[in-house]
Amino acid sequence: MKKFTVLLVLLLTAAMLFAGGSTEKAASSADAGGKIELKFWSLFTGGDGEFFDAMIDAFNASQDEIVMTNDMVKFDDYYTKLTTALAARTAPDVVVVHQGNMPNYVANGALLPLDDYVSEAILADFQTAPLEACRFDGKLYSLPLDVHPIVFYYNVDILKEAGVDKVPETAQEFIDAAIKIKENTNYIPFAIDNTTGTYKAYTLTRLFFSFMAQQGGSFLNSDNTAAAFNNEMGKNALVWLQDLVNKYNVNPSELDYDAAMNMFKLGEVAFYFNGVWATGTFETVEGLNFKAIPLPGIMGEPAAWAGSHTFAIPVQNQQDPAKIEAAIKFIDWMTSHGEMWAKAGHVPTRLSVVEKQEYKDLPYRSGYADAARTALETPRTAAWEEIYGTTSDLLEKYVAENTDPQTALDEMEATVNQIIASY
Repeated sequence: MKKFTVLLVLLLTAAMLFAGGSTEKAASSADAGGKIELKFWSLFTGGDGEFFDAMIDAFNASQDEIVMTNDMVKFDDYYTKLTTALAARTAPDVVVVHQGNMPNYVANGALLPLDDYVSEAILADFQTAPLEACRFDGKLYSLPLDVHPIVFYYNVDILKEAGVDKVPETAQEFIDAAIKIKENTNYIPFAIDNTTGTYKAYTLTRLFFSFMAQQGGSFLNSDNTAAAFNNEMGKNALVWLQDLVNKYNVNPSELDYDAAMNMFKLGEVAFYFNGVWATGTFETVEGLNFKAIPLPGIMGEPAAWAGSHTFAIPVQNQQDPAKIEAAIKFIDWMTSHGEMWAKAGHVPTRLSVVEKQEYKDLPYRSGYADAARTALETPRTAAWEEIYGTTSDLLEKYVAENTDPQTALDEMEATVNQIIASY
């Protein structure tokens, strides 16, 4: 934890200096016409943001005890701002934390354990895996809003025009289908983003991570103390990603996240990989005939990278019991109305939500809801966020430069191990 502890000290110092010159009055627990006012920072933008904002509006309208105010924070700035606020004990009353980011904050006592505040009846309604992923050393530090695995999108019309009669499942089937599409149509077979634009090339890491598990391996070893991908499984995964661009020319080079998504939206691409959050956006495109299914076992058995948005309650300088109770009510309402969030594409975590007719009536979701069963838990190490971003940068370089696979894996292993050792 060396690196993260130093970062927290620096951020806390900055926060204290900033706070020292502030004259803003802290909000009381009942300063909104008698209602308890809660504050929330949202990292959701685009289609996600619209659905989430609608949920907050619906929550506020559903009762007259609590009012939730929601401030948007740009995703790229969210965790820097959140880490600063958590260190200074000035964070909002409720925050969203990706499950993979939780080890950092749990270890530093920034999040309130929820065991004494959440009823057994509520806990019993959650799917086991995403709920247990929020426990650390036996204590519950957040509640999961969703599971959002990477899934496989394909354009039905393009496959039909190309004469691809079977949706590919294996690595070779994908190559064969891509070549057929390239030869028989004017469409682009693959749109896997592989360069930094709006975001890092996270899709490369998500697929590499998934492919390791599909072959029976893992990205890190069992106790998350070292890289575990410098082997034949890692080579298989890397070479397939490189060959799509450099050998078969069926995936454009220098393709960033936004461009890849827009190409699929415009009906220019046959095969696309992204998280379930893209579904809601694709549904709005008139005439786009697509399917969304769990990530196939391209390298072996089905397994897929997945994230999870979770709700947590920060530790404050002055913890208000009334606000804690109100925050639990808010979290309970939001998770138990997951059918509204599923409109954005996410997989609900509450068992009761999956049984709602409103959820069952949503198209596509039933097609990939089972993806949550093969979703991979993020490695429980405070180093993961840095590993995730750095690996994305390295894979971007290896694909763009078509680096010798063994040279690439040696370098990536050394870099990941160095990152782990710095924490």
